[in-house]
Amino acid sequence: MATLMSGGYDFADTLHNVYCDYGYPAQITFSQFWNMYRRFGIAKNVVETYPELGWMESPTIESAPKVLTDLEALNKNMGLWTRLKGLDTRQRVGRYAGLFMRVRDNKRPSEPIEGTLSGLASLVDMIPLYESQLAVTETQKNIMADDYGQPTMYQFKGGESGDRNPDTNDTFDIHPSRIIIASEESDNGSIYGVSCLEAVYNSLMDMRKIIGAGGEGFYKNAAQSIVFDLKDASSASANTELLNEFNENYDEFAANRSRRAIWTPGMDAKTLESNLANPKEFLMNALYDVASGSKIPATVLIGQQNAKVAGDQDAIALLSRVQSRREHFQTGMVSETLNWLMLYGILPTAGYEIEWPDALAASDEQKLGNADKMADINQKQFLSGGGPIFEAEEMREAAGFDIDDFEEDLPSEDIDDELE
Repeated sequence: MATLMSGGYDFADTLHNVYCDYGYPAQITFSQFWNMYRRFGIAKNVVETYPELGWMESPTIESAPKVLTDLEALNKNMGLWTRLKGLDTRQRVGRYAGLFMRVRDNKRPSEPIEGTLSGLASLVDMIPLYESQLAVTETQKNIMADDYGQPTMYQFKGGESGDRNPDTNDTFDIHPSRIIIASEESDNGSIYGVSCLEAVYNSLMDMRKIIGAGGEGFYKNAAQSIVFDLKDASSASANTELLNEFNENYDEFAANRSRRAIWTPGMDAKTLESNLANPKEFLMNALYDVASGSKIPATVLIGQQNAKVAGDQDAIALLSRVQSRREHFQTGMVSETLNWLMLYGILPTAGYEIEWPDALAASDEQKLGNADKMADINQKQFLSGGGPIFEAEEMREAAGFDIDDFEEDLPSEDIDDELE
């Protein structure tokens, strides 16, 4: 399963096993992905950056009035968009994640949903689950079946990695009709994708080693280990009891931080220190590989830059990918959820369209900056004896103001005549 789940060592180096030499795991399990995500900040950013940016704004749904009213109620009561964001985040850690749709139909979770339910009141909860919490136990083996290769039964595993409720340790089967699956890299029609941490896992390990080694080295240097040198080494064997007593006294001295001095008869005391090499170059090499594999700029990964307001090319490229991901993967998630809700009568059946805000739209600060630049150009043109390049309406529009609002406030011709 571990080999199927993630890529292993390629044995391209015929003289060395690089993974063995560098301490990389040959295969990676979900538990390793999960622990890297939960215990290392860079890995957390790799997982959460795209969901955070992608779901920063909710989609606009165009549909029948009743559908929109029920969707608003569903989002208010259960946090529909928040649950889908949680599902999105979870599927990036492993190969897939599932949204467990708990409904009131007087059937066990292992039984299929049949017929239509009675509106919003039938939906009890929507629970996003990690791969570890939702194991595939049965798969369609009949090559002639429409759902060949698809799961025919899942098993909920309470208490597994990712479970945040210690009181839900039950294990029970769940029929696929009660599950909405999300899997970003499943481009072959199955539910199995690829963890976003797989390609960058080795470099994440390197970063963790470098950071940990730096912290440990600084700590040991700060502790100032002391070595005592006997001035008369020949007397050591003759004074064994005195040396043992000294060792006991020094142990007590080292443990008691309030003591600032100790008597060392016949000894020279020296502090052991080492000069730590600057690991920045090696750390940055690993960081660049993580940025390349995750398609997230290094400055965003380490929190030096906010992609939503940054204007450089890296940030623009990231936001372009966020917009593309919204229009493809996230739209698919929303569409599948709406289809499920309509199929089982939670929402009324109707056509719909899904639209996302433009992730590349300029911020208010950028809009005002554009208008300010236009004003500077006009001023330079005026000083050179020319007319204005930009009209006032263009500058207002560039600043993000609605031109129609300004036109309503402008004085009419009658008022102008009276003033004259």
